[in-house]
Amino acid sequence: MAVSSAVRMLSVACLVLSAAGMRRLGDCSSSADCGPSACCVVSFNRFSVPQCDPLGDLGAWCRIMNPPRELDLAYPNGLQISVRDAYRGMCPCRPGLICSRATSTCQLPRDSTQYQEDNSVSED
Repeated sequence: MAVSSAVRMLSVACLVLSAAGMRRLGDCSSSADCGPSACCVVSFNRFSVPQCDPLGDLGAWCRIMNPPRELDLAYPNGLQISVRDAYRGMCPCRPGLICSRATSTCQLPRDSTQYQEDNSVSED
């Protein structure tokens, strides 16, 4: 009897911990959770898990037209989460850099903006 009760209590404890862990999935629910040198990223995979990634440094790959978004994510286990101020695929360039349209890499700004887009995180 004592073993059966212990097993039941352990099962209930596991369920409670599992339910508590499902309130938040991944590293972040917004870029504010990631600190000043990172952002919250959701990949393009179907059941992507939000994670904190570093902002793009000089020469790092970047995406043109990648503004922060509000996303509602659903998972096969029924879990649904909302992520705000998150980026798709990768973080923007760090402050002071821009995403080059020609190379899709973070570069120092130039006088001409014909091949560049300011897709960096602003310093507040």
